Amino acid sequence: MRKITILAFIALTTLAQAQTQNGFVRTASRPDKQSERLQGVIVRVRGSHNPVMSAADGAFQLLLPGTAAGEGYVIAGVNKAGYELREPELIGRTQPFSEKVPLEIVMLSRQQLMQDKMRIEQKARENIERYYNERLEQLNEQLVQAKLSNAQFEQQLSQLEQQYERFEPLIAQMSERYARTDYDQLDAAGVAIQQAIEEGNLDEAQQLILKKGSPEDRERKLRRIQQEAAFQLNDLAQDYYNLYTIHLSRFENDSALYYLVHRAQLDTTNATWQLEAGRFLELFFVKPAEVLEYYHRALRHATRNEGPRSTNVALAHNAIACTMAELGKYDEALAEFDEVLPLYEEIYGENHIYTAAREVNVGVVYYHLGKLRDAMRYFRAALTTYQSVQAADAETLQAKAELENNMAAVYIAQGKLDEAETHLQEALADLPATGQELYRVMFMKALGYVKWQQGDKATARSLWKQAAELSHRALGDSHPQTAECERFLKLSEQ
Repeated sequence: MRKITILAFIALTTLAQAQTQNGFVRTASRPDKQSERLQGVIVRVRGSHNPVMSAADGAFQLLLPGTAAGEGYVIAGVNKAGYELREPELIGRTQPFSEKVPLEIVMLSRQQLMQDKMRIEQKARENIERYYNERLEQLNEQLVQAKLSNAQFEQQLSQLEQQYERFEPLIAQMSERYARTDYDQLDAAGVAIQQAIEEGNLDEAQQLILKKGSPEDRERKLRRIQQEAAFQLNDLAQDYYNLYTIHLSRFENDSALYYLVHRAQLDTTNATWQLEAGRFLELFFVKPAEVLEYYHRALRHATRNEGPRSTNVALAHNAIACTMAELGKYDEALAEFDEVLPLYEEIYGENHIYTAAREVNVGVVYYHLGKLRDAMRYFRAALTTYQSVQAADAETLQAKAELENNMAAVYIAQGKLDEAETHLQEALADLPATGQELYRVMFMKALGYVKWQQGDKATARSLWKQAAELSHRALGDSHPQTAECERFLKLSEQ
């Protein structure tokens, strides 16, 4: 249950600065014309009022303030008089920001596109007319030779005419598809087949295709290769995870990360592997840019492969939202949580503890935005769920303790100290007798603050002293919480 907590909140002080996405624009390669870089193309990004223009070599640079590696940006427009995108779907599509991989944009001359379409369409119509006339001649011969009755002739002629009419609207679609082909993306065999089809040499195209081997045999061979590759990949992935587990158990975090990251790179479309690698990076190495790259990749592939309402989509949205909150990007976090909550309610139900944990997260974001009433509304909804759990396990009690702590923080901000004290006492009571020393230290420290504000300075000092002793013993002398408790003690003695 990935969650964020108010008093346990660690504000990250480093954040990726404004980044530049490099890219270039080129024309599509056609049979009689090589591709070339395109100057003067205007490229706009959604949310930006500063479009850029490609230089003489087709290069451009998109300024993406506050965007980290792996975060998405959206192309809002690509314009040049007389040209259009080879793939119109580029507009509105989310692109992953990368400092290493340039964005390649391919455009078509409208004049060239129209000429190619007309040429391909003309060849297609000539082939269709030839087939129609050949088939019609065969039917007439069969009728004359009495191999067909008049009724049979009329029936087959009607079917032939229907085929002709149905193929008519497909001609333009087919011609458009071939006219938009970028020959730079084809190998030598593909170029030969494509040219033969565009020129109407269908027999030649068919022979070139069959020269590669029977399509059925090629498919069977490909499936065998895929099955073997899938087995080998999963076997290696499991061993990577096994090695990760071994090194993690030895507190060898660098080696553990090495194997977890390599597993994620084996198959970047595996959303679970991306989420686990990102989470480990976040827990032990605190690299927001890399973390978000894994989370955004998980979201893209989970949405594409599993559907927009899947568990991994919900987990990815939640991970991104929590990371944004921990970076202090609360508006972005809230936008992500707007996607998360309905998914969790749909997957787990409105009264499930996982859904309650998401409500807590939303409340924490509202707290940091200064919207305390909204924060408390979500906290109370979550508390109702936690209180309804019969024989709650340690994980649920821990989550409830953190929630009580969050509610206390809101009451402190509102100056309602008695209510804050009640919730902090509940938070301490929910924690297990052993373990969770970090949270116990923080809750005791917060309770001491409340008692100090209430004028009970003796109790406050006692709580801070207990918290300091526990922190020294359990967390170590160099832990930030230990230093914080000592600082509180010194201030109280002045």
